[in-house]
Amino acid sequence: MGKKVFLTILFCILTSLASARDKVFNATIDRIVDGDTVWVKHAGQKTKLRLLGIDTPEKNYSRKMYRDCRSCNVKQKQMQYLGRLASRHARLYLKKGQKVKVEIYGRGFYGRKLAIIYLPGGQDFNALMVRDGYACVYKYRGHKSRELPEDEWEKLNLLLERAKTERRGLWKEFYDIMDCLCN
Repeated sequence: MGKKVFLTILFCILTSLASARDKVFNATIDRIVDGDTVWVKHAGQKTKLRLLGIDTPEKNYSRKMYRDCRSCNVKQKQMQYLGRLASRHARLYLKKGQKVKVEIYGRGFYGRKLAIIYLPGGQDFNALMVRDGYACVYKYRGHKSRELPEDEWEKLNLLLERAKTERRGLWKEFYDIMDCLCN
């Protein structure tokens, strides 16, 4: 075996070991961007996480906010208000400097790591946002994202139906908007 081939194989093995090691790690909350995006610190680096399986209303103007507003017939200010409520709710669970466990499931469209965050007591933060009525279950073109495990998808959808039926969180005052966003 040539030296180049050996080094290539060794590099591939070390890369896969490193990514497997980084799949689950402890981190510190650095900043809550919004209801479904968080910055954490781990091993001396800051990492932006897109919370896997959930989607909250947008609080910042973006193409997604524009699309959501247009499809749900909602003014941008109102959508922004819902986004701020979802972000505020996230801050009830997540605090700057808090230690959490992070489980990575690959990268999303914008290069952010897709993750589930577990709180110190072991609770799944992503699921809590859906359960409490502040997040939808994320769908990519109407379907489950390939990164989300099937059992997690089923759990989130059961929590969403319960939040919807019991009119929890944003479902209480903004049922029609949430129904549009979550479909």
